[in-house]
Amino acid sequence: MPPAKPITSVKVRMYKMGTGDCISVKFLHNSEVTYSMLFDCGCFTGSKARLTPFVKELIRDLDGKVDALVVTHEHQDHVLGFQRCEDLFVEGLSAGEIWMGWTEDDSKPKVRRWKRDYGQKKMALARAAKRLNEEVDSTAFANQLAGSSESQEILSFHKTFAASVQDFADLHANEDEKEYKGPLKGMQIVKEKLERDYDIAYLSPGEILHDIEGLDGVRIFVLGPPTRHSQVDKESGEVGDSYQHNKELDPEDFALNQMRSELDDSEFFVRTVNADGNVASDSSLSPFSASTFAPKSAAKASPYEKRSESWRRIDNEWLQSSANLALRMNSLTNNLSVVLAIQFEESGKVMLFPGDAEFGSWKSWHKIDWNEPLPDEGITTEYLLNNVVFYKVAHHLSHNGTAQSIGLEMMNHPDLIAMATLNYKVISNGWKSTMPNRAILKALLERTKGRTIVQNTNDLFYDLDGEIPLTDKVKEYQKRMSIDERKGFNESIGSNDKFVEISIQI
Repeated sequence: MPPAKPITSVKVRMYKMGTGDCISVKFLHNSEVTYSMLFDCGCFTGSKARLTPFVKELIRDLDGKVDALVVTHEHQDHVLGFQRCEDLFVEGLSAGEIWMGWTEDDSKPKVRRWKRDYGQKKMALARAAKRLNEEVDSTAFANQLAGSSESQEILSFHKTFAASVQDFADLHANEDEKEYKGPLKGMQIVKEKLERDYDIAYLSPGEILHDIEGLDGVRIFVLGPPTRHSQVDKESGEVGDSYQHNKELDPEDFALNQMRSELDDSEFFVRTVNADGNVASDSSLSPFSASTFAPKSAAKASPYEKRSESWRRIDNEWLQSSANLALRMNSLTNNLSVVLAIQFEESGKVMLFPGDAEFGSWKSWHKIDWNEPLPDEGITTEYLLNNVVFYKVAHHLSHNGTAQSIGLEMMNHPDLIAMATLNYKVISNGWKSTMPNRAILKALLERTKGRTIVQNTNDLFYDLDGEIPLTDKVKEYQKRMSIDERKGFNESIGSNDKFVEISIQI
């Protein structure tokens, strides 16, 4: 049996591809890399030409081999790189293992049934987003609003609203498909084409991965994805449990706020859209019987047909319920993220990689009974959180990505470092109003003493008024570190135009 090589440090590298996750982790015994991991490879959008330099650097740095490739969940901002740079990954990177959540195990009947149902929702969202954008971009719609004294403001709102719905639809569907036709191509490529030594490992909460070759003295606790729909479907908690939205709204924020206020029966909406919106053709979709509809010959001319009043018409208002479907689907998929807490047994230190997990997932972690597999150790999720020294910030600094009382407020280790995959260079304009969430940003800077690393700080401000650059506030918080702490932190960071990385002493 070879001698143990306990991990002495870890090097975490975040690639600056754009808003989305692409993070490599190298575990070292002194100067020797004994194990490597890659978490996702995606960003909000990007061509092959733009992403290629990042992927080439990633493959070069990993020397063409990663011990564990972790794909947290099926959103484009986590898997688009695999699609765009398929040839580079297939030819240039092999994986010892591939880890995904239990919800990706297509051999399970429960998973197949769920994916069929979820596929219908994806198709409905894609169709609704397409129709909504076509409607607001049409000359007829502009003419319809012309009778209002605020026609331009109303039109601008509708365009922003429709664009936000399209952004959410684009996260779930391949961009060259107008309707849902199956899993994202990036996810398919990982499952079917990347070379690996073993079958894909589908992880469930409560599992503890240990005795992994190259990870002496390391245990990996699987916290998510949850197994109950009630946990998966929960975006946020009460005040104090989770952080609230940014309070001051600009015009684009108004559209997102409106989206969140939409209340609809999403199942009814899905069926209606997938029936091409023709409710009358399917009696099961109509709240009235066919006998209640008057014949066309009896219909009177509507006063809203007049040009001066046509802006009041609501012919396509029902499509705006697509916003509620978009938000629910987004939260559901985020809550299905693989969540790993990597613990170094001797020091007790923990590195937390939660993907884009939202409140429902965070809450479910605290229901895991770790004493069952570890009867004598008294491990709890709170204990793991208390010892987090590295936190990959969930969901790009969005308000629903980090729990408050059962999450960040439990991360009280004095060496805490945070890394956030937010980049205004590549992001939906509609998301800039919610990312970064200022309450989370403030809490992170306080708890890390300014050791919070954001993928790209250009155009990021600490305040909602856009007066205090984030970089200035980071420097202010870093003054709370001792001279030795600040020196050590600065020496541990490396950065260039493709990535930022940090070395963490274990």
